[in-house]
Amino acid sequence: MKILRHASAFWKGDVPTGTGAMTLGRDGQVLPFTLKARVEDNAGTNPEELVGAALVGCYSMALSSLIEEAGKVPGTVETTAKVIMEQLPDGFAITQIQLVTRGKDQDMTNDEFVAFATKAKTGCPVSKLYASAEITLDAALA
Repeated sequence: MKILRHASAFWKGDVPTGTGAMTLGRDGQVLPFTLKARVEDNAGTNPEELVGAALVGCYSMALSSLIEEAGKVPGTVETTAKVIMEQLPDGFAITQIQLVTRGKDQDMTNDEFVAFATKAKTGCPVSKLYASAEITLDAALA
């Protein structure tokens, strides 16, 4: 089975002062972006935030699935990501993604939750795609 998803983007102008927009999915949600939103703490989004959002969405769903497959109630999983981009000798690269996940209303021990969380980190399709970056995990029951 193959699943196809869509996204598009455009950019107008030079990089320092130009503007762009990324369009997500079928309903066409448009997210504007600029260089300042990418390298400073300005309003708007950027590709790195979308990388983080893709990972935490996929990861949280994968973790809940593993818990359910083990016959346990998935409860609530909340995950955040910090995406770190660095300038390297050959250009900018995403070098690390720091995940923090917390389980609430889980019927298991903290050790069990951490084991499921660790397995989800390597099994999530987006984690596999981002394997060139170091993905760290801080997992615990809340």
